[in-house]
Amino acid sequence: MFKRILTLLVVASFFPGIALADISYSGSSTIGTGILKEGGAVAAFEKKSGKKFKSVEIPGSGKGVQALIEGKVDLAGASRPLKPEEKKAGLSATTIGYDAIAVFVHKSNPVKNLTKEQLKGIFTGKIKNWKEVGGKNAPIVPNTEIIAGKRATIEMFQEHVMDGAQYGKFKEIDLPRDQIVELSKQENGICSVSLGLLASLSKEERAKVKPISVAGSEPSEKNVQSGAYLISRPLLLVTKGLAKGETKDFISFVLSPEGQSIVAKNFVPVRKK
Repeated sequence: MFKRILTLLVVASFFPGIALADISYSGSSTIGTGILKEGGAVAAFEKKSGKKFKSVEIPGSGKGVQALIEGKVDLAGASRPLKPEEKKAGLSATTIGYDAIAVFVHKSNPVKNLTKEQLKGIFTGKIKNWKEVGGKNAPIVPNTEIIAGKRATIEMFQEHVMDGAQYGKFKEIDLPRDQIVELSKQENGICSVSLGLLASLSKEERAKVKPISVAGSEPSEKNVQSGAYLISRPLLLVTKGLAKGETKDFISFVLSPEGQSIVAKNFVPVRKK
């Protein structure tokens, strides 16, 4: 083993353009959790190709993209379109699927639909009681991701639903999956989280929450594909420059029929069989 490692190091020293394999990922927790890890894409790719992932970190789209720009990782995940300044930094994005940012409430909540204006009022803190939006007389208890975390869900919800308004002061939770777990314990709660992450919860937790319609449109595959659902978004794998080597191989795998079937477990694939 020592001789093999030494040989690889010697080869790399004489041929610096040759990377010592192992892919490092940072970025979207939606992609990292729902596709790469629990979704099974990393395990399937490693088994099929013999190539390995060195790390899969999920600090959020913004931090992952920044790590890519700084050369700290090979691959970033963004569950939102790239920003102009990110494109100017030479980043290249490949769409691997589509997702809905779902609005979840507790299963016992009678509310089935909220308008954009009602959601804006709730998440800015102006609407404080469920009876104001057709529910029971009870305080609304929102939870959010870390507001300052540069996460795609926070940014897209703020842009498309809240018209850029500031969030009210609510309980902030680091991982979006844990937001739904928190909601399962809070009958008066509400949160906005990737629909695809619902599958990562236990059966008991899933039974206690439900996604509702937004502006009369439910977060279904059909509505996400057509854009009828207000908070639809692309799922991107991002590289610095054009993808190459192991990173290119992984992106190609995710776009293959096998990879797209993995995406389709929790999200809307870009390629149909």
